[in-house]
Amino acid sequence: MKKFIALLMAVAMVLSLAACGSSNETSAPAAEAPATEAPAAEAPAAEEPAAEASAAEEAAPAEETAAEETRNEVDTYNMLYAFNITTLDYLYDNHSTNGDFTANFTEGLLTQDNHGVLVPGMAIEWAPNDDASEWTFTIRDDAVWSTSDGEVYDYVTAEDFVTGLKHAADSNSLVLGLVKNLIVGLADYADGTGSWDDVGIKADGNKLTYTLTAPCGYFDGLTTYNVLRPVNAEFLESQGENFGAVDPSSILYNGCYILTSVVPGQEVRFDANPNYYDKDNVHVQHVNVTYTDGKDPMQNFNMFVNGEVTTTAIQLGQPEMVAKANELFPNNQFKGMTTSTSFWGAFNWDRQSFALWTDENVSTTAKTSDEQKADAHAAILNKNFRLGVYAAFSMQAYYEVVLGDIAIDRCRNTLTPYTFAALSTGESYGSLVTKYLEQENEAFAGIDLNDGQDAWYNPERAVAFMEKAKEELGDSVSSWPVHLDMVENGTDEQTKNMAIAMQNCIESAIGDYVKIDLIFLDNDEQVNDAFYTNVRGEDNSVDLAFAAGWGPDYGDPYTYIHCFDPVDGDMMLYSGITPIITADTERPESQTEALEAIGLADLKALMDEANASTGDKRIDLFAQVEAKLLANGILRPFATRGAGLGVSKVKPFSAGYGLYGQASTNIVPYFKYMVVYDQPITADEYYAAKEAWLAGE
Repeated sequence: MKKFIALLMAVAMVLSLAACGSSNETSAPAAEAPATEAPAAEAPAAEEPAAEASAAEEAAPAEETAAEETRNEVDTYNMLYAFNITTLDYLYDNHSTNGDFTANFTEGLLTQDNHGVLVPGMAIEWAPNDDASEWTFTIRDDAVWSTSDGEVYDYVTAEDFVTGLKHAADSNSLVLGLVKNLIVGLADYADGTGSWDDVGIKADGNKLTYTLTAPCGYFDGLTTYNVLRPVNAEFLESQGENFGAVDPSSILYNGCYILTSVVPGQEVRFDANPNYYDKDNVHVQHVNVTYTDGKDPMQNFNMFVNGEVTTTAIQLGQPEMVAKANELFPNNQFKGMTTSTSFWGAFNWDRQSFALWTDENVSTTAKTSDEQKADAHAAILNKNFRLGVYAAFSMQAYYEVVLGDIAIDRCRNTLTPYTFAALSTGESYGSLVTKYLEQENEAFAGIDLNDGQDAWYNPERAVAFMEKAKEELGDSVSSWPVHLDMVENGTDEQTKNMAIAMQNCIESAIGDYVKIDLIFLDNDEQVNDAFYTNVRGEDNSVDLAFAAGWGPDYGDPYTYIHCFDPVDGDMMLYSGITPIITADTERPESQTEALEAIGLADLKALMDEANASTGDKRIDLFAQVEAKLLANGILRPFATRGAGLGVSKVKPFSAGYGLYGQASTNIVPYFKYMVVYDQPITADEYYAAKEAWLAGE
């Protein structure tokens, strides 16, 4: 989903035991429970699957055991969640905090089964031409649109997909960059220089054809993502600007579920769609999502004990929880797999704001002078300064606060998962990145970028980078240490303690050079407004955040690399840069200068060359791009999801699964196929089901 971009704060992950991808997913995961690990769907697979699945979302039913025979299936899934829905316009938005829900309400051309294999959704057949530059889909005749009252509104047609893409372009969709330069004529139309008639999407009866600007062998996988979903033209026109408002009646439903209630700060409820064409595979009939402020780390666990939620994480940083879990669930605790969602830290390369863009009375800085602001700006544009901060940060120390000894298992050291792609020779993408990283910067000689280790953390290397930075910066920094603002939710003790651990780690290594100023805000929404909800780069009001996250949209490294495209990158806003989505987009000159200063602008040509290539050359060039991103301190990968302990009433691997797209694992799961019991599964059942699933059963 994309996942997930998707802002997933630590608390949310702890409570949900599930995971997220679009498109964006930001904010580091904390202690969520198990997630899935997955074999590849159509492109080389990542050993870590999409988003933190957890017990809840993992897919592929195992054979029934005696224990299963003593349980009863139930039709309701209950969970806690820490974020409010902000829009239901699934064609416009790219935040996982919204997309996790709309993935259950709407469905695109294709979806995925419990092994991540593409299967029919709204399309029953699909095929490319000889060079995969044109794709034709046949729309099923038994899919309908339902209203929020469960009444049939109309049939889903090929024309609805044309309307959907046009709405995405007309609304300047945050996700349009995924296909803007891929579909013929779409970029010109979006920029106001072309006609819709010239866009490469045409409906002819039940046939839908996409004409692409270049061959694209993974286009069928792209159709699992929300920007290519349909919308009914008559309904869209009738809603006007109200389409996608946070109201069940503002959209139509062609997916598994219908939203029945949404009360900000209280609840979200949805029920199985009685008109869904494949309703026999929808076993969970009711989903109840209750809002939580996350202040009580025991809340979700205690509710699980009381039968009020379906899954729970076991936070090893909470002794009381661990003791109670060992007493009540000694045979039910299992360790989940990691996912294909990657989290990283990055700087704001052109900070202009020092208060929330939504409320200028909420300060996000501890700086006391313009000199301190100028010092931070100058330092952040220095490669060795960035690398020094990154090398002083220990992911293990950060996560041990909530995960204890298993924190290291969640560590990720690359943007694109190490085994997400491979050459025809079998050489993994991650090994290529490692090779090119060592060539780019000899300081990284011998580094091992495999998951499961704190590879970037090196206090001695951090000091060496800082010594170089101080020499290079000279008089451009008036005084040391440089002050860096980071925001956190001050009302959540768990998140607060993680932030303090991060601060101590960095300052103990390079305290002579850097002072981390923690700005504790009142709630997660304020934290989000500091660097996540802004629609202009200049409204990003932090210096540094270890909170960005991304889950893949399709099975190709470009889904990750495009986050850092200096023109329209999916995660540019996170680093204080306004992405140029249309010809009318205004980007301040200072942002362009910042991109040039950090070396990202120079990488555009190599990114484009990689994206225009195929086969082994494509994989190799993307690995070169990623190595340069890492060597230049553009980002610092540090985590994925999953690898936590949990207890669940979900039948292991019974839900739809995907490394990307609609069935990718989210904090709010994709519920199709999922089976829920009235009693927790055992660890033995989980591991047996996992073995069978990995074997393709």
